[in-house]
Amino acid sequence: MKISQALTLSCLLLLHWTFSNAQCSISIQCKEINLSVSGSLKCSPVEEDDPADLAEAYSFFIGFYGNTQSDNQRFELRFPSRIATYHWAQASVDDETDSLYAWLSYDVNPEVYGHLVQAFPKDFTITVNRYDNKKGGIVEGKFEGTMAAYLPWSHQNILIPVKGNFQTTRTGRSYAECRKQRRAEKAVISNAIHIFENTLIQPLQQAGWKTEYKAANNTLIANNPYPFRPIFLCSSIFHLKLILDPGSAFSKALEDSANYYGKQADHYGALNSEGNNPKYQKLVTEATKNIIRIQALQNAEIGVEINSPFLMQDNKSSDKNKSTTLQIPGVAYVRQSYKAPSNELALPEENTMLFFGNWAGKNMRSGSDTRYPFIHKTQSPYIENIVITIKAPASVANKIIKAIDWSKLNYAISK
Repeated sequence: MKISQALTLSCLLLLHWTFSNAQCSISIQCKEINLSVSGSLKCSPVEEDDPADLAEAYSFFIGFYGNTQSDNQRFELRFPSRIATYHWAQASVDDETDSLYAWLSYDVNPEVYGHLVQAFPKDFTITVNRYDNKKGGIVEGKFEGTMAAYLPWSHQNILIPVKGNFQTTRTGRSYAECRKQRRAEKAVISNAIHIFENTLIQPLQQAGWKTEYKAANNTLIANNPYPFRPIFLCSSIFHLKLILDPGSAFSKALEDSANYYGKQADHYGALNSEGNNPKYQKLVTEATKNIIRIQALQNAEIGVEINSPFLMQDNKSSDKNKSTTLQIPGVAYVRQSYKAPSNELALPEENTMLFFGNWAGKNMRSGSDTRYPFIHKTQSPYIENIVITIKAPASVANKIIKAIDWSKLNYAISK
């Protein structure tokens, strides 16, 4: 529900902070949600990216009010790590978790589940007027604007005017392993996901597959990726599950074959009722293996990774394992691997990997992991390579490959 379409209440949140050994105070009055707090604000020193290393570095601190350090009585602020004035207006609910943001939470009734107010900026300005360039230095500024919250128990939206000051110290680093996407990163990631959707989804559906995918539009970014590289996501950027459409001709043919082998297994199992005839035991095993093999032909997974630091070499621990190089227009390198099954009824592990990017001149069959030659510094907003992994039997992967114009994925790479 849009705020303009909902019952809008108006609250007043007045904050006054003083600084003494990283101690702050806060005063909040909002009678519509019975919020009346006046006392110390336990605020943390600023955690931050390294402003000297990143073009878009952010600072972040948390404050707790009342006589608790509960997440339900909490105020957060994230802003660029330099002196300036920053303003933004929330265009949609997706902007709530932008890298420039404030957040207020308040539990109106801690004893009753579902009475937590969470407020995000609607129209907000942060002014940083002091940012000492040394660890332990002072960071101070002010903020003013409106924050929006939804009250689930009354199905209402409220607007909360907010203003205040902050003064704390620098830690000189961020302790979090992962952080929110910056705006430049979000633009690059969103563009790549859009290309993945347009290139993969419709052609696969036309080829007889039902598709289900998960995209990392709001996934977190690693603060300290190792090995170092540009954007490194803390989860997969795009993952696609494929199930053969039951109504397709190929699916019906596979189902007929599975039923045939199922009847065989039942038949030979009945003949071997005493369970000690090796001939019938072997025939039941063979029929069962065929059923498992047919089931594997009806499913596939496609994983997408960006900025892979290595081209991982295949496991050659057994002579039965093998690897084949394929040639596909628009793809720098393609490898199809086969790992022998671990037991009689297990399936082999088969993967097809497509590598996009500047792999030219690299020994792709070196027998050791091949490092990618990144040209942009760590955490910069660039995608330099893409690795597609198709987890499916080779016969299925080859059908998938023929259905896609893979050259289009190169448009997701930063030039």
